[in-house]
Formats: sequence, structure tokens, C-alpha cells
Amino acid sequence: MGYNYHIVANFPSNRNYKGTLKMYNAAGSLVFGPVDALGRGSNKDENNGDHTQWKLKYADIPTGEYETTVVAPNTPESTYGPYKRVWLNHALNGNAKIAEANGRNEIMIHGGDPDDNPSNTWYPLHPTLGCIRLSNSNQYSLINAIAAAGSGTGLITINNI
Repeated sequence: MGYNYHIVANFPSNRNYKGTLKMYNAAGSLVFGPVDALGRGSNKDENNGDHTQWKLKYADIPTGEYETTVVAPNTPESTYGPYKRVWLNHALNGNAKIAEANGRNEIMIHGGDPDDNPSNTWYPLHPTLGCIRLSNSNQYSLINAIAAAGSGTGLITINNI
């Protein structure tokens, strides 16, 4: 299948640290990024209080590839930001496929309020419930880059570096 855009997210295996996200158009030209991104989940009961359990809901973002599409903003704005989100709506391979089979089907790229503690390694980004967090301004720019690339279906590759 041909994709209108390809997002690449590179994260350290220790998701307490930020990674990067960039996007290429269908011709392979870099059209967005790289920008800071955070793929750290939260320590919720659903993942046994351990964000590193990527197979489980609300944990760190799993590696692999997904098809993507842009979806409407969500509330609360403090969690998701004011802009449209990118839904990783179909896992194609890698740990993404395992996580999807385990019920992880609501993974997004979104903005949201910044972290308020500058001593956190991920500052100014804030951990999510298993998604990829960008700053609100970078989320706005990513959505515009996707629109300029023709919207539709895209591909994201998530790597450990």
C-alpha cells in the first residue's frame, strides 16, 4: 500500500528520556522535524504500576509499524492538546502487533499541557497513557504537515535507539 506520509519516532529504550519524531512525504522528503517526542506511559494499575510493560494498556509506546490517520481533537485539552491527533489505528509488525493483540488499540500522537517540574528528564513534555506526546505547537505543525502531504493513510515506524 502506498502511504501519503511516513512518520519516524526514535526513542531511547529507557522511556524516561525524550526521543525524536520526524515526518517524510510520499516522495521521501523530510517535511517535519525532528522534534522532541515522549513515548513514556504511566504507572497505572492496568500495567501493574510499571510503565515499561509495553504489552499492557497505558504503558510505554511499543516499537514496530502502524498505519495512521488523523482524527478529531479530544478532551480534556490538558491531556490531549487543542489540535487533531494522529491515531495509530492498525499495527503492521513488531511489538506493535503483539500490543494490539493484547488490547492496545487507542494509541495516538497528541499534545497536552507541559510537565510542571523542570527536573524531570522528559521536561517540558509529560508522560501519557501510552501514547506519543509532542508539544502543542509541534502537534499543530505535524497536523499541518500531514495535511500538506495529502492527509489520508500514513505509516509510522517506532524504533528504540
